[in-house]
Amino acid sequence: MARARAEHPGQAAERAVSRAANKGQPWTDRAARVGFLARGSVYVLVGGVALTAALGAGGAPTDPSGALMRLGRMPAGRAALALIALGLLVHAAFRAVLAVIGEPYVKQRRWQRLATRARHGFSALFYLGMSSTAALLAAGRSAEAHADKDAQTRGLSAWLLGAPFGRPLLVAIAAGIAVAAAVELVRAFGPNRARDHLRVEAMREGQCKLMVALGRVAYVARATVLAACAYFLVRGAINRSPRETRGPAGALRAVWELPHGGLWLALIAAGLLAFGAYSVLEARWRRVFAR
Repeated sequence: MARARAEHPGQAAERAVSRAANKGQPWTDRAARVGFLARGSVYVLVGGVALTAALGAGGAPTDPSGALMRLGRMPAGRAALALIALGLLVHAAFRAVLAVIGEPYVKQRRWQRLATRARHGFSALFYLGMSSTAALLAAGRSAEAHADKDAQTRGLSAWLLGAPFGRPLLVAIAAGIAVAAAVELVRAFGPNRARDHLRVEAMREGQCKLMVALGRVAYVARATVLAACAYFLVRGAINRSPRETRGPAGALRAVWELPHGGLWLALIAAGLLAFGAYSVLEARWRRVFAR
């Protein structure tokens, strides 16, 4: 009783969420794995669209929201969107749980644990938004889905540039995205921690090496897209021109428009496909919660 009274409210919440997650096993584990399948399918779609554009087979590269909108136009696409929306919602919930309880199976310093929890919190919000977009598209409400993230980026940039101190704030946002890109590069070329998150006891060595390789390729692709987004935000802030800012889809199109852009886009598409494959394989081998 005395220890319970002395327990920090945050620690009490962490303990309660952890107990709830573990009490629901194996269903909580299975739900989390379904979430990884949904995330992987989205990035396979994004990478596939980018690769098609790079090969000159039609269309233009897009971001996850644009890929979901294209899926909705296919036969049985709305049914697939409904399943993806549910899977992404589950994945957002999984990330929210990790934001509360952390990753007890990974040894980290205090600041690293805080950074990891913050990353999971942002991821939870991101995938919740993606789930909402997929659900609206599945319901045939594309006008409310806000799938054009480039337009949203320009609108937000215009609002910031018209506000007091909006210009340095937009630069600060770009700097934050650039830091995220740098973190992805460190994860790609630095010590790889993929094994910490995998059930290596259930994997062969070749499978472990495959996951590490897929992760490194995926991190490079993600870093490239993030760095391009940061560049366009800074350029828009410097020139006071919201039209020059771009979201992920616009960043991919900018790479496509470079000299030998088809080749560069194909390399990024390979990285996005690798990330999708990594997520799908995580559905099988990811270490979930404290297990």
